[in-house]
Amino acid sequence: MRSTLFYIPEQFAGLPVFGFGWLLIAWAVVGVVAVLLASRRDGFQKTVSGYLPLWAIVAGLIVFLLPNMMQEIGDTGLRGLPVRGFGVMMLIAVVSGVGLAAHRARQVNLDPEIIFSLAFWMFAFGIAGARLFYIVEYWPQFQRETFWGTVRAIADVTEGGLVVYGSVLGGLPAGFFYLRSKHLPPLAIADVIAPSMVLGLALGRIGCFLNGCCFGGFCEASPPGLTFPSESPPYKRQEELGWRSGIWLSTATEEKTSMDRPDDRANESETQEASQPRFRVSWIAPEAGPPPDLKVGDLIESINGQQPATLLEAQKLLVQSPGVYELKLADGRRLFWQSRQAPRRSAPVHPAQLYASIDAGLLALVLWNFFPYRRRDGEVFALMLTVHPISRFLLEMIRSDEPGQFGTAFTISQWFSIGFLAVAAILWWYIERQPRGSVLPLAPGEENSFTAATAHS
Repeated sequence: MRSTLFYIPEQFAGLPVFGFGWLLIAWAVVGVVAVLLASRRDGFQKTVSGYLPLWAIVAGLIVFLLPNMMQEIGDTGLRGLPVRGFGVMMLIAVVSGVGLAAHRARQVNLDPEIIFSLAFWMFAFGIAGARLFYIVEYWPQFQRETFWGTVRAIADVTEGGLVVYGSVLGGLPAGFFYLRSKHLPPLAIADVIAPSMVLGLALGRIGCFLNGCCFGGFCEASPPGLTFPSESPPYKRQEELGWRSGIWLSTATEEKTSMDRPDDRANESETQEASQPRFRVSWIAPEAGPPPDLKVGDLIESINGQQPATLLEAQKLLVQSPGVYELKLADGRRLFWQSRQAPRRSAPVHPAQLYASIDAGLLALVLWNFFPYRRRDGEVFALMLTVHPISRFLLEMIRSDEPGQFGTAFTISQWFSIGFLAVAAILWWYIERQPRGSVLPLAPGEENSFTAATAHS
Protein backbone atom coordinates (compact mmCIF):
# COMPACT_ATOMS: atom_id res chain seq x y z
CA MET A 1 0.00 0.00 0.00
CA ARG A 2 1.27 3.46 -0.90
CA SER A 3 -1.59 5.91 -0.59
CA THR A 4 0.51 9.10 -0.86
CA LEU A 5 3.46 9.05 -3.27
CA PHE A 6 4.76 12.56 -2.55
CA TYR A 7 3.66 16.18 -1.95
CA ILE A 8 3.77 19.14 -4.33
CA PRO A 9 4.81 22.19 -2.23
CA GLU A 10 2.36 25.04 -1.78
CA GLN A 11 4.83 27.65 -3.05
CA PHE A 12 7.86 27.73 -5.29
CA ALA A 13 10.23 30.71 -5.66
CA GLY A 14 7.82 32.88 -3.69
CA LEU A 15 4.85 32.25 -6.01
CA PRO A 16 1.95 29.87 -5.29
CA VAL A 17 2.02 26.67 -7.32
CA PHE A 18 -1.77 26.47 -7.44
CA GLY A 19 -4.48 29.12 -7.59
CA PHE A 20 -3.20 32.17 -9.42
CA GLY A 21 0.33 30.83 -9.71
CA TRP A 22 2.76 28.63 -11.60
CA LEU A 23 0.34 25.94 -12.69
CA LEU A 24 -2.16 28.44 -14.12
CA ILE A 25 0.66 30.15 -16.05
CA ALA A 26 1.79 26.80 -17.46
CA TRP A 27 -1.79 25.89 -18.40
CA ALA A 28 -2.22 29.24 -20.18
CA VAL A 29 0.95 28.62 -22.20
CA VAL A 30 -0.25 25.12 -23.10
CA GLY A 31 -3.60 26.54 -24.20
CA VAL A 32 -2.06 29.19 -26.42
CA VAL A 33 0.35 26.74 -28.06
CA ALA A 34 -2.41 24.18 -28.64
CA VAL A 35 -4.70 26.78 -30.24
CA LEU A 36 -1.95 28.08 -32.52
CA LEU A 37 -1.01 24.60 -33.72
CA ALA A 38 -4.59 23.42 -34.22
CA SER A 39 -5.80 26.64 -35.86
CA ARG A 40 -3.50 26.03 -38.83
CA ARG A 41 -5.56 22.98 -39.66
CA ASP A 42 -9.09 23.84 -38.51
CA GLY A 43 -9.13 27.64 -38.41
CA PHE A 44 -8.85 29.93 -35.41
CA GLN A 45 -12.55 30.34 -34.61
CA LYS A 46 -13.36 26.63 -34.75
CA THR A 47 -10.29 25.76 -32.68
CA VAL A 48 -11.07 28.29 -29.95
CA SER A 49 -14.71 27.19 -29.69
CA GLY A 50 -13.58 23.55 -29.39
CA TYR A 51 -10.73 24.03 -26.92
CA LEU A 52 -12.05 26.89 -24.77
CA PRO A 53 -14.62 24.91 -22.70
CA LEU A 54 -12.05 22.27 -21.70
CA TRP A 55 -9.39 24.88 -21.02
CA ALA A 56 -11.77 26.90 -18.84
CA ILE A 57 -12.84 23.85 -16.82
CA VAL A 58 -9.25 22.87 -16.04
CA ALA A 59 -8.33 26.49 -15.23
CA GLY A 60 -11.24 26.65 -12.80
CA LEU A 61 -10.03 23.51 -11.06
CA ILE A 62 -6.52 24.96 -10.77
CA VAL A 63 -7.76 28.26 -9.32
CA PHE A 64 -10.60 27.20 -7.04
CA LEU A 65 -10.30 23.49 -6.22
CA LEU A 66 -6.62 22.58 -5.87
CA PRO A 67 -5.76 25.30 -3.28
CA ASN A 68 -8.47 23.87 -1.02
CA MET A 69 -6.95 20.39 -1.18
CA MET A 70 -3.68 21.34 0.57
CA GLN A 71 -2.62 19.28 3.58
CA GLU A 72 0.02 19.48 6.28
CA ILE A 73 3.22 17.64 5.33
CA GLY A 74 3.90 15.55 8.41
CA ASP A 75 5.38 17.57 11.27
CA THR A 76 7.29 19.99 9.03
CA GLY A 77 4.80 22.85 9.40
CA LEU A 78 4.64 23.10 5.58
CA ARG A 79 1.66 22.49 3.37
CA GLY A 80 1.42 20.77 0.03
CA LEU A 81 -0.84 18.95 -2.39
CA PRO A 82 -0.64 15.17 -1.83
CA VAL A 83 -0.09 13.14 -4.98
CA ARG A 84 -1.98 9.92 -4.37
CA GLY A 85 -1.13 6.54 -5.80
CA PHE A 86 -4.78 6.10 -6.74
CA GLY A 87 -4.84 9.38 -8.67
CA VAL A 88 -1.61 8.62 -10.51
CA MET A 89 -2.85 5.18 -11.57
CA MET A 90 -6.16 6.69 -12.68
CA LEU A 91 -4.26 9.15 -14.87
CA ILE A 92 -2.13 6.33 -16.32
CA ALA A 93 -5.32 4.32 -16.93
CA VAL A 94 -6.95 7.17 -18.86
CA VAL A 95 -3.87 7.91 -20.98
CA SER A 96 -3.30 4.21 -21.73
CA GLY A 97 -6.93 3.55 -22.56
CA VAL A 98 -7.25 6.56 -24.84
CA GLY A 99 -3.94 5.74 -26.53
CA LEU A 100 -5.00 2.16 -27.20
CA ALA A 101 -8.36 3.26 -28.63
CA ALA A 102 -6.67 5.88 -30.82
CA HIS A 103 -4.32 3.20 -32.15
CA ARG A 104 -7.26 0.96 -33.04
CA ALA A 105 -9.02 3.95 -34.64
CA ARG A 106 -6.05 4.53 -36.95
CA GLN A 107 -6.14 0.84 -37.92
CA VAL A 108 -9.72 1.20 -39.17
CA ASN A 109 -9.07 4.63 -40.77
CA LEU A 110 -11.10 6.45 -38.12
CA ASP A 111 -9.97 9.96 -37.15
CA PRO A 112 -8.33 9.66 -33.67
CA GLU A 113 -9.72 13.12 -32.84
CA ILE A 114 -13.09 11.41 -32.50
CA ILE A 115 -11.63 9.16 -29.81
CA PHE A 116 -10.03 12.09 -27.98
CA SER A 117 -13.28 14.08 -27.90
CA LEU A 118 -15.30 11.03 -26.95
CA ALA A 119 -12.83 10.24 -24.17
CA PHE A 120 -13.24 13.70 -22.66
CA TRP A 121 -17.03 13.44 -22.41
CA MET A 122 -16.99 9.85 -21.19
CA PHE A 123 -14.26 10.57 -18.65
CA ALA A 124 -15.94 13.70 -17.27
CA PHE A 125 -19.36 12.11 -16.89
CA GLY A 126 -17.88 8.74 -15.90
CA ILE A 127 -15.94 10.23 -12.98
CA ALA A 128 -19.01 12.21 -11.94
CA GLY A 129 -21.16 9.08 -12.07
CA ALA A 130 -18.61 6.96 -10.22
CA ARG A 131 -18.24 9.57 -7.50
CA LEU A 132 -21.97 10.22 -7.19
CA PHE A 133 -22.62 6.48 -6.86
CA TYR A 134 -20.07 6.23 -4.05
CA ILE A 135 -21.32 9.39 -2.28
CA VAL A 136 -24.91 8.16 -2.25
CA GLU A 137 -23.83 4.76 -0.93
CA TYR A 138 -21.49 6.16 1.76
CA TRP A 139 -22.91 9.65 2.42
CA PRO A 140 -22.08 9.79 6.17
CA GLN A 141 -18.37 9.55 5.32
CA PHE A 142 -18.53 12.89 3.48
CA GLN A 143 -20.40 14.99 6.02
CA ARG A 144 -18.22 17.67 7.61
CA GLU A 145 -18.81 20.52 10.04
CA THR A 146 -18.70 23.15 7.29
CA PHE A 147 -20.18 23.32 3.80
CA TRP A 148 -16.78 23.78 2.12
CA GLY A 149 -15.37 20.92 4.15
CA THR A 150 -18.08 18.66 2.74
CA VAL A 151 -17.44 19.95 -0.79
CA ARG A 152 -13.73 19.28 -0.39
CA ALA A 153 -14.36 15.73 0.82
CA ILE A 154 -16.68 15.10 -2.13
CA ALA A 155 -14.21 16.52 -4.67
CA ASP A 156 -11.13 14.66 -3.40
CA VAL A 157 -11.23 11.64 -5.72
CA THR A 158 -7.46 11.08 -5.53
CA GLU A 159 -7.88 8.95 -2.38
CA GLY A 160 -10.36 6.59 -3.99
CA GLY A 161 -14.10 6.50 -3.59
CA LEU A 162 -15.14 5.67 -7.16
CA VAL A 163 -17.53 2.88 -8.12
CA VAL A 164 -16.93 1.22 -11.49
CA TYR A 165 -20.60 0.72 -12.26
CA GLY A 166 -21.24 4.37 -11.46
CA SER A 167 -18.71 5.34 -14.13
CA VAL A 168 -20.52 3.09 -16.59
CA LEU A 169 -23.88 4.66 -15.77
CA GLY A 170 -22.40 8.12 -16.25
CA GLY A 171 -19.92 7.57 -19.07
CA LEU A 172 -21.80 5.34 -21.51
CA PRO A 173 -24.87 7.58 -21.92
CA ALA A 174 -22.61 10.62 -22.35
CA GLY A 175 -20.60 8.79 -25.02
CA PHE A 176 -23.75 7.61 -26.78
CA PHE A 177 -25.26 11.11 -26.98
CA TYR A 178 -21.95 12.56 -28.16
CA LEU A 179 -21.70 10.02 -30.99
CA ARG A 180 -25.32 10.53 -31.98
CA SER A 181 -24.84 14.29 -32.05
CA LYS A 182 -21.91 13.84 -34.44
CA HIS A 183 -23.83 11.28 -36.57
CA LEU A 184 -21.29 8.56 -35.76
CA PRO A 185 -22.12 4.82 -35.39
CA PRO A 186 -22.30 4.09 -31.62
CA LEU A 187 -21.96 0.30 -31.78
CA ALA A 188 -19.04 0.33 -34.22
CA ILE A 189 -17.10 2.83 -32.11
CA ALA A 190 -18.09 0.98 -28.93
CA ASP A 191 -16.20 -2.01 -30.37
CA VAL A 192 -13.16 0.22 -30.84
CA ILE A 193 -13.11 1.49 -27.26
CA ALA A 194 -14.24 -1.67 -25.43
CA PRO A 195 -10.70 -3.08 -24.86
CA SER A 196 -9.59 0.35 -23.64
CA MET A 197 -12.36 0.51 -21.05
CA VAL A 198 -11.28 -2.70 -19.34
CA LEU A 199 -7.58 -1.84 -19.74
CA GLY A 200 -8.32 1.35 -17.82
CA LEU A 201 -10.08 -0.74 -15.19
CA ALA A 202 -7.09 -3.07 -14.90
CA LEU A 203 -4.72 -0.17 -14.25
CA GLY A 204 -7.19 1.63 -12.01
CA ARG A 205 -7.48 -1.39 -9.73
CA ILE A 206 -3.74 -1.16 -9.07
CA GLY A 207 -4.53 2.31 -7.77
CA CYS A 208 -7.13 0.73 -5.48
CA PHE A 209 -4.43 -1.59 -4.17
CA LEU A 210 -2.08 1.34 -3.48
CA ASN A 211 -4.92 3.10 -1.68
CA GLY A 212 -6.00 0.00 0.25
CA CYS A 213 -9.67 0.23 -0.75
CA CYS A 214 -11.79 -2.47 -2.42
CA PHE A 215 -10.11 -5.12 -0.26
CA GLY A 216 -11.09 -8.74 0.12
CA GLY A 217 -12.08 -10.82 3.11
CA PHE A 218 -9.81 -12.62 5.56
CA CYS A 219 -7.31 -14.99 3.93
CA GLU A 220 -5.30 -17.29 6.17
CA ALA A 221 -3.12 -18.64 3.35
CA SER A 222 0.01 -16.67 2.53
CA PRO A 223 0.27 -16.12 -0.35
CA PRO A 224 -2.12 -14.76 -1.54
CA GLY A 225 -3.14 -13.17 1.77
CA LEU A 226 -1.58 -9.74 2.44
CA THR A 227 -1.53 -7.52 5.52
CA PHE A 228 -2.04 -3.75 5.45
CA PRO A 229 -0.71 -0.97 7.73
CA SER A 230 -2.71 0.60 10.55
CA GLU A 231 -3.89 3.62 8.51
CA SER A 232 -5.37 1.45 5.77
CA PRO A 233 -9.09 0.76 5.11
CA PRO A 234 -8.73 -3.01 5.80
CA TYR A 235 -7.18 -2.32 9.20
CA LYS A 236 -9.87 0.22 10.13
CA ARG A 237 -12.58 -2.21 9.13
CA GLN A 238 -11.00 -4.97 11.20
CA GLU A 239 -10.77 -2.63 14.19
CA GLU A 240 -14.57 -2.48 14.07
CA LEU A 241 -14.58 -6.28 14.36
CA GLY A 242 -12.31 -6.71 17.38
CA TRP A 243 -8.83 -6.80 15.81
CA ARG A 244 -7.41 -4.53 18.57
CA SER A 245 -7.63 -7.54 20.85
CA GLY A 246 -4.91 -9.16 18.77
CA ILE A 247 -7.03 -12.11 17.61
CA TRP A 248 -9.13 -12.62 14.50
CA LEU A 249 -12.08 -14.98 14.78
CA SER A 250 -14.00 -17.13 12.33
CA THR A 251 -16.97 -19.43 12.79
CA ALA A 252 -16.21 -23.09 13.64
CA THR A 253 -19.29 -24.97 14.87
CA GLU A 254 -18.73 -28.51 16.12
CA GLU A 255 -21.74 -30.76 16.68
CA LYS A 256 -21.53 -33.18 19.60
CA THR A 257 -23.48 -36.43 19.49
CA SER A 258 -24.60 -39.00 22.09
CA MET A 259 -23.86 -42.03 19.91
CA ASP A 260 -21.15 -43.34 22.22
CA ARG A 261 -23.13 -42.71 25.41
CA PRO A 262 -24.75 -45.69 27.17
CA ASP A 263 -27.98 -43.74 27.50
CA ASP A 264 -29.48 -42.67 24.16
CA ARG A 265 -31.40 -39.85 25.76
CA ALA A 266 -29.72 -36.44 26.22
CA ASN A 267 -31.35 -33.80 28.31
CA GLU A 268 -32.21 -30.38 26.98
CA SER A 269 -29.20 -28.61 28.47
CA GLU A 270 -26.82 -31.11 26.87
CA THR A 271 -28.55 -30.63 23.52
CA GLN A 272 -28.16 -26.86 23.78
CA GLU A 273 -24.50 -27.32 24.66
CA ALA A 274 -24.02 -29.57 21.66
CA SER A 275 -25.36 -26.95 19.28
CA GLN A 276 -23.57 -24.04 20.90
CA PRO A 277 -21.46 -22.37 18.18
CA ARG A 278 -17.76 -22.09 18.74
CA PHE A 279 -15.38 -19.62 17.19
CA ARG A 280 -11.98 -20.43 15.83
CA VAL A 281 -8.89 -18.30 16.38
CA SER A 282 -7.75 -17.73 12.80
CA TRP A 283 -4.95 -15.18 13.27
CA ILE A 284 -2.96 -13.74 16.17
CA ALA A 285 -0.99 -10.51 16.55
CA PRO A 286 1.47 -11.35 19.40
CA GLU A 287 2.43 -7.71 20.01
CA ALA A 288 -1.16 -6.95 21.12
CA GLY A 289 -0.79 -9.21 24.18
CA PRO A 290 -2.49 -12.61 23.61
CA PRO A 291 -0.69 -15.26 25.72
CA PRO A 292 1.78 -17.57 23.94
CA ASP A 293 -0.30 -20.68 24.71
CA LEU A 294 -3.18 -19.31 22.59
CA LYS A 295 -2.72 -20.85 19.16
CA VAL A 296 -4.29 -20.47 15.73
CA GLY A 297 -6.99 -23.12 15.50
CA ASP A 298 -8.08 -22.97 19.16
CA LEU A 299 -11.87 -23.05 19.61
CA ILE A 300 -13.53 -20.45 21.84
CA GLU A 301 -16.71 -21.13 23.80
CA SER A 302 -17.08 -17.82 25.67
CA ILE A 303 -15.60 -14.32 25.65
CA ASN A 304 -15.44 -12.29 28.87
CA GLY A 305 -17.91 -14.69 30.46
CA GLN A 306 -20.51 -14.48 27.69
CA GLN A 307 -21.43 -17.04 25.05
CA PRO A 308 -22.07 -15.25 21.73
CA ALA A 309 -24.61 -16.77 19.35
CA THR A 310 -23.06 -15.40 16.16
CA LEU A 311 -19.65 -14.41 14.88
CA LEU A 312 -20.72 -10.76 14.82
CA GLU A 313 -21.69 -10.95 18.50
CA ALA A 314 -18.32 -12.49 19.30
CA GLN A 315 -16.53 -9.69 17.49
CA LYS A 316 -18.64 -7.05 19.28
CA LEU A 317 -17.65 -8.53 22.63
CA LEU A 318 -14.00 -8.02 21.70
CA VAL A 319 -14.70 -4.44 20.58
CA GLN A 320 -16.62 -3.59 23.76
CA SER A 321 -13.95 -4.97 26.07
CA PRO A 322 -11.99 -2.28 27.99
CA GLY A 323 -8.74 -3.87 26.91
CA VAL A 324 -8.92 -6.90 29.22
CA TYR A 325 -9.87 -10.22 27.64
CA GLU A 326 -10.94 -13.59 29.08
CA LEU A 327 -11.44 -16.58 26.81
CA LYS A 328 -12.84 -19.99 27.70
CA LEU A 329 -11.56 -22.53 25.20
CA ALA A 330 -13.21 -25.75 24.10
CA ASP A 331 -10.53 -27.80 25.85
CA GLY A 332 -11.43 -26.21 29.20
CA ARG A 333 -8.57 -23.71 29.46
CA ARG A 334 -9.22 -20.14 30.52
CA LEU A 335 -6.88 -17.46 29.19
CA PHE A 336 -6.56 -13.86 30.36
CA TRP A 337 -4.61 -10.92 28.93
CA GLN A 338 -4.53 -7.18 28.87
CA SER A 339 -3.99 -5.40 25.59
CA ARG A 340 -0.47 -3.95 25.39
CA GLN A 341 -0.73 -2.12 22.06
CA ALA A 342 -2.73 -2.20 18.87
CA PRO A 343 -1.59 -4.67 16.21
CA ARG A 344 0.92 -3.09 13.84
CA ARG A 345 -0.77 -4.44 10.72
CA SER A 346 -4.10 -5.93 9.71
CA ALA A 347 -4.90 -9.62 9.63
CA PRO A 348 -4.22 -10.93 6.10
CA VAL A 349 -6.90 -10.32 3.48
CA HIS A 350 -7.40 -11.33 -0.13
CA PRO A 351 -5.84 -8.71 -2.48
CA ALA A 352 -9.14 -8.46 -4.35
CA GLN A 353 -7.86 -5.35 -6.14
CA LEU A 354 -5.10 -7.35 -7.82
CA TYR A 355 -7.50 -10.17 -8.67
CA ALA A 356 -9.74 -7.60 -10.37
CA SER A 357 -6.77 -6.05 -12.16
CA ILE A 358 -5.66 -9.40 -13.57
CA ASP A 359 -9.24 -10.24 -14.54
CA ALA A 360 -9.71 -6.95 -16.40
CA GLY A 361 -6.30 -7.19 -18.07
CA LEU A 362 -7.10 -10.65 -19.43
CA LEU A 363 -10.49 -9.45 -20.65
CA ALA A 364 -8.84 -6.51 -22.43
CA LEU A 365 -6.52 -8.97 -24.20
CA VAL A 366 -9.47 -11.16 -25.24
CA LEU A 367 -11.47 -8.20 -26.57
CA TRP A 368 -8.49 -6.81 -28.49
CA ASN A 369 -7.91 -10.12 -30.24
CA PHE A 370 -11.62 -10.76 -30.82
CA PHE A 371 -12.04 -7.45 -32.68
CA PRO A 372 -10.91 -8.75 -36.12
CA TYR A 373 -13.30 -11.70 -35.83
CA ARG A 374 -16.46 -9.76 -35.03
CA ARG A 375 -19.28 -10.45 -37.48
CA ARG A 376 -21.41 -7.40 -36.68
CA ASP A 377 -20.87 -4.04 -35.07
CA GLY A 378 -21.34 -4.17 -31.32
CA GLU A 379 -20.19 -7.73 -30.71
CA VAL A 380 -16.94 -6.74 -28.99
CA PHE A 381 -18.79 -4.35 -26.70
CA ALA A 382 -21.52 -6.92 -26.01
CA LEU A 383 -18.88 -9.52 -25.12
CA MET A 384 -17.38 -7.08 -22.60
CA LEU A 385 -20.83 -6.38 -21.19
CA THR A 386 -21.35 -10.13 -20.75
CA VAL A 387 -18.03 -11.32 -19.32
CA HIS A 388 -17.20 -8.48 -16.95
CA PRO A 389 -20.45 -8.61 -14.91
CA ILE A 390 -19.96 -12.35 -14.40
CA SER A 391 -16.40 -11.99 -13.15
CA ARG A 392 -17.37 -8.97 -11.05
CA PHE A 393 -20.21 -10.92 -9.43
CA LEU A 394 -17.77 -13.70 -8.52
CA LEU A 395 -15.07 -11.33 -7.26
CA GLU A 396 -17.58 -9.63 -4.97
CA MET A 397 -17.88 -12.93 -3.08
CA ILE A 398 -14.40 -12.54 -1.63
CA ARG A 399 -14.70 -8.83 -0.86
CA SER A 400 -15.74 -7.70 2.61
CA ASP A 401 -15.95 -3.92 2.24
CA GLU A 402 -19.58 -3.78 1.09
CA PRO A 403 -22.69 -5.06 2.90
CA GLY A 404 -25.57 -6.97 1.34
CA GLN A 405 -28.47 -4.98 -0.06
CA PHE A 406 -32.27 -5.34 -0.23
CA GLY A 407 -32.33 -7.93 2.52
CA THR A 408 -29.98 -10.31 0.67
CA ALA A 409 -26.30 -11.25 0.82
CA PHE A 410 -25.78 -9.68 -2.63
CA THR A 411 -23.84 -6.40 -2.66
CA ILE A 412 -24.98 -3.44 -4.72
CA SER A 413 -22.33 -4.30 -7.32
CA GLN A 414 -23.67 -7.84 -7.61
CA TRP A 415 -27.17 -6.51 -8.20
CA PHE A 416 -25.84 -4.21 -10.91
CA SER A 417 -23.95 -7.16 -12.41
CA ILE A 418 -27.24 -9.00 -12.76
CA GLY A 419 -28.78 -5.90 -14.34
CA PHE A 420 -25.96 -5.49 -16.84
CA LEU A 421 -26.21 -9.15 -17.80
CA ALA A 422 -29.86 -8.53 -18.66
CA VAL A 423 -28.83 -5.50 -20.74
CA ALA A 424 -26.18 -7.63 -22.48
CA ALA A 425 -28.80 -10.25 -23.39
CA ILE A 426 -30.99 -7.57 -24.97
CA LEU A 427 -27.99 -6.12 -26.80
CA TRP A 428 -27.01 -9.53 -28.20
CA TRP A 429 -30.61 -10.04 -29.37
CA TYR A 430 -30.50 -6.69 -31.18
CA ILE A 431 -27.04 -7.23 -32.71
CA GLU A 432 -27.87 -10.66 -34.10
CA ARG A 433 -30.69 -9.11 -36.11
CA GLN A 434 -28.41 -6.65 -37.88
CA PRO A 435 -26.67 -7.23 -41.24
CA ARG A 436 -23.23 -8.83 -41.11
CA GLY A 437 -20.19 -6.61 -41.48
CA SER A 438 -19.12 -3.24 -40.11
CA VAL A 439 -19.77 0.34 -41.13
CA LEU A 440 -16.11 1.10 -40.36
CA PRO A 441 -13.38 0.42 -42.92
CA LEU A 442 -11.71 -2.93 -42.37
CA ALA A 443 -8.39 -3.05 -40.54
CA PRO A 444 -5.46 -4.86 -42.16
CA GLY A 445 -6.16 -8.60 -42.05
CA GLU A 446 -9.84 -8.18 -41.19
CA GLU A 447 -11.15 -8.87 -44.69
CA ASN A 448 -10.30 -12.56 -44.48
CA SER A 449 -11.87 -12.77 -40.99
CA PHE A 450 -15.17 -11.30 -42.17
CA THR A 451 -15.15 -13.42 -45.30
CA ALA A 452 -14.53 -16.60 -43.28
CA ALA A 453 -17.22 -15.72 -40.80
CA THR A 454 -19.73 -15.12 -43.57
CA ALA A 455 -18.78 -18.30 -45.41
CA HIS A 456 -19.39 -20.47 -42.34
CA SER A 457 -22.65 -18.82 -41.31
